Amino acid sequence: MSLFKLGEKDADGRQKRVEHTGRYLRASRTGGIALRGQVKAAGINLTGNTSHGVRVSTRLAKNTQVALQNGRFVLRGRYGSDAAKFNLSKSGVTVSSKTDVGTFNWVKPGRSSFKWGGIQLRGHNAAYLNAAYMAVKLALEAIQFAFKLAWRMGEWIVRVVGYCTVRYQLAQEAKARLDLSVESAQSTGWTILKTHAVDLNDWDTGDLLAAMIFTLTVLGRGDDQLDVERSGITADSQALAARYVENIQRTGEQVKAWLGQSAAHRDPTAICGVMVVLTAAWAARVSDDERSQAIFLLDDACLQHGPRTLLQEDLIDLLPAALGVELTLAANDSSGAVS
Repeated sequence: MSLFKLGEKDADGRQKRVEHTGRYLRASRTGGIALRGQVKAAGINLTGNTSHGVRVSTRLAKNTQVALQNGRFVLRGRYGSDAAKFNLSKSGVTVSSKTDVGTFNWVKPGRSSFKWGGIQLRGHNAAYLNAAYMAVKLALEAIQFAFKLAWRMGEWIVRVVGYCTVRYQLAQEAKARLDLSVESAQSTGWTILKTHAVDLNDWDTGDLLAAMIFTLTVLGRGDDQLDVERSGITADSQALAARYVENIQRTGEQVKAWLGQSAAHRDPTAICGVMVVLTAAWAARVSDDERSQAIFLLDDACLQHGPRTLLQEDLIDLLPAALGVELTLAANDSSGAVS
């Protein structure tokens, strides 16, 4: 044991009360120096102290002690948690709360204690110091709570604004979509072809596919020319094989002649109509497998330039019906393979 318990910590990690407590000698700041002795027999403690006289004590029940101090009856009891501990004595019951610096008695503040740096105080001064400590701690916790609340509210506001923004954008996109049926688009497309005296029976299968690719990937994006480098067309490109480049550019000029050379003056409904009649004419000449693969090949070609535009979304939506293909969602079997 170090001198006067300097450097020793109590159960709460604080410096113990600065005092000397030997077997027979006790020296403290408030109690002075006193000799004491203690014996115990049959559950009764007998303690003699040069400063406080003789005390006889025993435990009446758990956390309850009765004693005679120099002939004076003493009753002590401690029950409950540190947050609200009930203290029993001859004069009645009080409630106290343990703090980081001591104990504050709510009923009789004069029975409070305060300890800092190993120095312990009791009485009203201890109550004042405890009250000041609790007020400062409460203020700091209130500030911390306010910051946390403001941060949470800020996060909530950002999420709500983000959600509303996304919903607004989706609503605007939905309003901008043409929502055409394949029959309506096909009727528009045939009208345009008749106006320009176009007979698709004179077109071969490759030219029809090339015109479909140009309409979807170029006109659907609001462009006028096929950008080969930007499209990522290579000799082994799955969606746009290099041999189609010349056909795409050539047939694209004819499609623009039907719809108008200026991108600003082209009617999106007309573009959808031409795409549908070109697709239907091509689908009538190829196998079922080729029609099924065409949806994915055309979609891949569309994505070579980046995310689809709203017009390209409309064109892609019309493709299955124009090709005569029914799309179904594949399900995973128990082994995890796609069926």
